[in-house]
Amino acid sequence: MTVEIQTQGAGTSAEREPLLSYQITTDPSPLEASPENPQTPEEIGEVIISVGRQDPIPADVEWIRVHVPAGTMAVDLATDLAKISPRISLTGWTIRLDAAAKEFVCKPTGSHDTIGPDRGFTIQLSDIPISRKIGTAPVTVTERSRTGNSSFQERVTAFNLGKFPAGFYLRNFLCEPSIIDNGGDVKLTWERSTNATYELLYPGCDRDVTNRTSIDIKGIKSDTTFYLRATTGDPTNPVIRILSAQVTVLKPDLVVGNLTVTGDLRAGQILSHPGGIPLLDLSLGLVKFKSVVVGEGLILADYGLRVDKIWTTHADAVTVEKLRTNEIKGTGEAVNIKTDLRVGQISSPGGAPMLNLNVGFMKIESHVVAGEGLVVNGYGLRVDKIGKVQGEQVNVSGGLTVDGRSVIVS
Repeated sequence: MTVEIQTQGAGTSAEREPLLSYQITTDPSPLEASPENPQTPEEIGEVIISVGRQDPIPADVEWIRVHVPAGTMAVDLATDLAKISPRISLTGWTIRLDAAAKEFVCKPTGSHDTIGPDRGFTIQLSDIPISRKIGTAPVTVTERSRTGNSSFQERVTAFNLGKFPAGFYLRNFLCEPSIIDNGGDVKLTWERSTNATYELLYPGCDRDVTNRTSIDIKGIKSDTTFYLRATTGDPTNPVIRILSAQVTVLKPDLVVGNLTVTGDLRAGQILSHPGGIPLLDLSLGLVKFKSVVVGEGLILADYGLRVDKIWTTHADAVTVEKLRTNEIKGTGEAVNIKTDLRVGQISSPGGAPMLNLNVGFMKIESHVVAGEGLVVNGYGLRVDKIGKVQGEQVNVSGGLTVDGRSVIVS
């Protein structure tokens, strides 16, 4: 059987949405248009409308009308509505044909009936003489309903039923395997007739597969739904049938808008955008910055940061608890270290090496220019040269000691 998905009528507002849900199936699947020769008997079809109330709050229903277009055009479903045998499964309800309106009217014996989630039912239209024109026929279901003490309103649900040419079929659309690893391949297969055009659709792709019954798709990185669409009939009123198949990818790639992580984030690599330049490589206990940090800087409260280069343009741009770095270049008070600084080189704003440090030893290779001078609270300081621009910046009388150790100035 064919399953048709319901749509709201054009211009339906939220307060006019149907209170009942509807699903249409057809037999045969799909319906087949009758031969064009009027001397040939019509093809016979059946439409079953399954009806239910999804909300736990019951709905009062005065009537339900099913409009079926009839005539000789491509938009007509039947040639003669009087030949159709209608039936409704609800006890106490009747169904009759309103020929002038081309509608089948379903009504309860009282002024209205209450339909709750436990009262599903069907409206069945059997022995339908199918129209002789290939095309799509609109079938509408209108309910007059309410909830509580509100006023009754008419609410519309619309369906499009296709009438396909004789011999048409599209079936057994399969995706194998249905579960793959990230980057894996699948094979799609299907069965079809030759009296239609066929397209395969999935994210970022629309492929003509009219002359095929299988295709291999390689390198799938995320969960994917494939759609196989058949189109036939008059281009002004084509008839379309769509089948779908899915594949699930283990550990898929994801593309999202905003992402909020409230727990732990574990990533092998974080790329910059745009360009895809590696920004972060992460492993247990280590964060490695491959590219340069520019702008407002980086604030870390933990340790285990490895930085190849830090470039700063703002004062107090980088504050870390523990830092191990090969090179720092900045302006102003660019780097504030609370504990454990291990650095290969600190350069002046012009790029000249200013400090080379090893364990327990600090060597100043170039001159230090500063208004406040140099204050050292540690030990192991060796100064090759101190330059001055503001008077006597450094005065040594009787030698210079730091924490009880002598410092030699040459």
